[in-house]
Amino acid sequence: MEKEKIEYGKGYLNGKTGRGPFWIDKGAGKPNIFLITMDMVPPRFYLGEHRGIDTPNMDSLGNDSIFFSNAFASAPLWGPSRASYLTGRYSYITGNSERSHDGHLTELRNSDTIWPEYLKAAGYYTRHVGKSHVGTEIFTRVFGENDTPWHRWSPPWYDDEYYLEFLHRMGLQKYSFKKEIKGVSWSGVGLGNNYGGWLADQNGRPFPEDGTYPAFLVDRAISIISNRPDSESPLYFQLDFFGPHQPFAIPGGWEERERQIRESMVPPKSWSRWAERGYGEIKDQPRVYNLYRKNWGLRDREVLVDYMVANQLQFELMDRMVGKFIDFLKAENLYDESLIILTADHGEMNGEWGCIDKGAYLNPQVLRVPVIIKLPRNSNHPKINGLERRSSFTFEEPCSLLDIAPTILDTVGVEIPNRLDGFCLLDTAPGEKRPSDKPIMFDVWNHVVPNPSVGIVFRSSDGRFYMFSYNTTDYIDELYDLSPGASLNNLYGNPEYQAVYEEALRELNRCLSQDERWDVYRGYFQLEMAEKLKLPSKDMQKFV
Repeated sequence: MEKEKIEYGKGYLNGKTGRGPFWIDKGAGKPNIFLITMDMVPPRFYLGEHRGIDTPNMDSLGNDSIFFSNAFASAPLWGPSRASYLTGRYSYITGNSERSHDGHLTELRNSDTIWPEYLKAAGYYTRHVGKSHVGTEIFTRVFGENDTPWHRWSPPWYDDEYYLEFLHRMGLQKYSFKKEIKGVSWSGVGLGNNYGGWLADQNGRPFPEDGTYPAFLVDRAISIISNRPDSESPLYFQLDFFGPHQPFAIPGGWEERERQIRESMVPPKSWSRWAERGYGEIKDQPRVYNLYRKNWGLRDREVLVDYMVANQLQFELMDRMVGKFIDFLKAENLYDESLIILTADHGEMNGEWGCIDKGAYLNPQVLRVPVIIKLPRNSNHPKINGLERRSSFTFEEPCSLLDIAPTILDTVGVEIPNRLDGFCLLDTAPGEKRPSDKPIMFDVWNHVVPNPSVGIVFRSSDGRFYMFSYNTTDYIDELYDLSPGASLNNLYGNPEYQAVYEEALRELNRCLSQDERWDVYRGYFQLEMAEKLKLPSKDMQKFV
């Protein structure tokens, strides 16, 4: 339907070619927007009682924000997750570039659109610092030719010329380690993966936290914002940290905090059960977990504790860097009237079941993400004014990282054709029901090993939310209770949850059947589950 021209204006991502038409509400406010992302955050760092996690800056931000405690990524890997939430659509990218097959797409196509591009077309000054991992071409198009997004999983500690110059100005040299965390190879003999560790002293002094790579990213972000040539235009800034992803790089001066953490650090109960079984296969799990434990399983208790301690220290270092950035925004009077979103691209096993990192599998531990949204004050947006933005509250209804795109575009009054898969969090928070055609789904194809899997979050007839994951290459699927405090136990095969499992099958079939993008899983799923779903006989060849 034609929009009233008095209230709406029509825009294009490229006015000359007519690419990317959209409508914009001319009366909508344009708050500054800051997206802060972290990489691979374990749920225990932000859910429950925090287990002694010291994050005063994120907590302070949370006190001004809405916290979505049941948020999920659309994939458990960097590239697929970032490609998905930046386009606002379930992505065709299903694996990372390091181990992909020839022909598997691992970068966004130049013809794709990421939602910051709409902000730029609407008059925003758009800039970015940090990780990309979805390709550099689209980032330089959106964030300017001076953007230096790095497109790989590991941080560019040793070859980022800007960082090396930063270290030189501080009188420092490249990182080296005084203590490293090293796993054991698949054979049980010899060293395996290196997970970083504690940084060696330099110039006879502890390596300073202000010289770490996260500190450099904040320093660069502050410099770009402070020196932007157009301070009158609204600002969109995206700060993509690497941490607390391993390899860790713990600076000096944290010895007392480390001692405190070690005193209370214990491996997860699931790790202890695995250890009691002799570190062998866990029969009730899909085979993929046993393969990951063979490569990344930390069997030595002392090494696992080192890993968990370093992971927490890295996260607390991230909190200080987030705090430094937020303090800058406050000092520049950019905080109160800005929309600020803090999130992560995926989760971390953190020792559960003997696994660390993440992988080509789907469970709440690797798919949960924190989502904190601080709304702008003094906004003329009716949805924002209708929320309790001056005092924090927690929203427990499940949501997705895909919801970030429609939330930001709604905030600035941008309407585009209904091509986004998410649901505006400004509607979710007050309690509006999520549309049935915008389900929370996720999938993965390959990482260290290939394991095509697809899953959903759904509400069962018992009133609880569950996660169901269908593993196409295994006879064991996964079903998890998402209730607060629920353990990470696979309920698949548990007779007490048979009715929930049957509901999961029907709901996944519905979701796969309503969107042709999921046909790659739908045919396989329906063929295997035909009897359980009571499907009618039909021609499965898809003749035209």
